[in-house]
Amino acid sequence: MNRPPGRLSLLVAGVVLAVWAQVPLACAAEPATAAKPAITVDEKARTVAIPALAAKQGTYDVLKGAIEYVLVAKGGKEYETLFVTPCAPQDVGEALRKIGLRPGRPALSDTPPKGQPVRLFVEYEAAGKTVRRPVDDFLAYLKTGKPVEAAAWPFTGSTRAVNPETGSDVLQAALTRQLVGLHYDDTSPLIQNPRAECRESNIYKANTKLLPAAGTAVRFIFERVAPKIPEGTRRARVFVSGRVQGVGFRDFTENQARRLKVAGFVKNLPDGRGEAVIEGPAAAVAALVDEMRRGPRAAKVEAIDVKDETPEGEFEAFDVVVEGP
Repeated sequence: MNRPPGRLSLLVAGVVLAVWAQVPLACAAEPATAAKPAITVDEKARTVAIPALAAKQGTYDVLKGAIEYVLVAKGGKEYETLFVTPCAPQDVGEALRKIGLRPGRPALSDTPPKGQPVRLFVEYEAAGKTVRRPVDDFLAYLKTGKPVEAAAWPFTGSTRAVNPETGSDVLQAALTRQLVGLHYDDTSPLIQNPRAECRESNIYKANTKLLPAAGTAVRFIFERVAPKIPEGTRRARVFVSGRVQGVGFRDFTENQARRLKVAGFVKNLPDGRGEAVIEGPAAAVAALVDEMRRGPRAAKVEAIDVKDETPEGEFEAFDVVVEGP
């Protein structure tokens, strides 16, 4: 895909990892002295809303009207997107975690992206009324002009990358400044297009019949799709103390969880404890907790703390989580 020269330097310039604060979160603003617009997090409604502007279309003739992104941050590919936000991608990612979203897996060359489903909406004022539309309404196919049908978008959470200026490990989205992507080739956005057709590039354009005029202020809304929870499902958060690290405790827990057909994760904590979240049929969850009390042969479980939580339904399997920097 053709791109204007010199864009790479803009992608990495000025990337600063924000210190993530309590809700509402502050956006990273440019310049730093400017007022910082808020990211609104509604944990009960499971929504995140951020300010954005409708992007100007057709600014780069080589693309012939094609776009590759739905939402980018300032400094991203503003010439091929629908909307631009002043919010930093890492701040938006943290806000999405606050409504219970966990990173999935970006697309591979022949595999679609995976992640918890999110619906995307845009709200704006028109003729004295508040208009709310699915973001899909603003997309059309480049060749046919037909509108794109609405769908849930997977939260992949971006990939990790090294900031070339600082050498620090960051979200790749913090470098590229892309938040919602339309094609599989770019795995940096927090959210990717779920449609199999987007293995190809340059297949979408803006639906200019519905897209607000360039510069229109909008609220870009991420809404977590609530999964259906089977009756009798239990969710438990378990903390295990004792000799539980370096003795195969996580692998033991994973094997038992898969045998019992429950979902969730297990990980080590910096204080030496182990933590697991288990979700599934109540009897199976209780059985796994009992197995964790026993642990593998090399472990010595001294205490176990079990806290019941509201089932969320976000897990597809049971995994060992290895925390990165």
